[in-house]
Amino acid sequence: MPINPIRMTKDVLEKYRSYLLTTFHLSDPELHGKFQEEIEKENALCKGPYIERLSRYRTGKSIGELVREGILSEIFLRIDQETLPSDRPLYAHQEMAVRKAVVQKKSFIVSAGTGSGKTESFLIPVLNYLFRQIEESKLTPGVRALLLYPMNALANDQLARIQSFLDQAGWRDTIRVAKYDCSTGQAERQRLRENPPHILLTNYMMLEYLLVRPADRENIFANHRCRFLVLDEVHTYRGILGSNIALLVRRLKAHLS
Repeated sequence: MPINPIRMTKDVLEKYRSYLLTTFHLSDPELHGKFQEEIEKENALCKGPYIERLSRYRTGKSIGELVREGILSEIFLRIDQETLPSDRPLYAHQEMAVRKAVVQKKSFIVSAGTGSGKTESFLIPVLNYLFRQIEESKLTPGVRALLLYPMNALANDQLARIQSFLDQAGWRDTIRVAKYDCSTGQAERQRLRENPPHILLTNYMMLEYLLVRPADRENIFANHRCRFLVLDEVHTYRGILGSNIALLVRRLKAHLS
């Protein structure tokens, strides 16, 4: 059943008014009456609802067209069309990001609204790099991409998404993806030290630990061919935290080199 935003807003307001009247019950009848009169005034507790119209993002070439152009691997065509359609045009900023990473091999920042496909902007180049290594029989053990997320919930969601792509492409057992955070058990941590993944999802605090603890620093990054460092939701790193992240990235680059 579709949601009626006007009716739903009225229901929420009525419940909120009832909550205020019962929680802040005034024993003086006159004051209680004034209080009730004030919270029942129009726009006293809520303004709206408002309807916002969003313009569509400019579109570019599709994944299929980029495959035919020789920019992306043909393995992308095996992924389910509902998950990552090869015939649907990418947004223009997604195509620009793919070309920047794959063709020009340069860093980039994607600044766009919610639902604009920022994840695909970095995920397609990362997967393409690994797919190309498979095609050229160059895929050896070692980290290729390090994805940093500010929250573990984001990492969990993206881990499932990447594994789904690899499942459909038929390379999940070959391209290894793993998450390393505070919920990672000791047995799993030891397994990652012995057999590092190609794509590692973590957060800045855990990356700090990875660079401090010798067992992690020397083993997880052993034989690395790290090509990608992704900072998702980079706008959240501000002020002192932003400075700390910048220094952390420098330490990572120094260790990897």
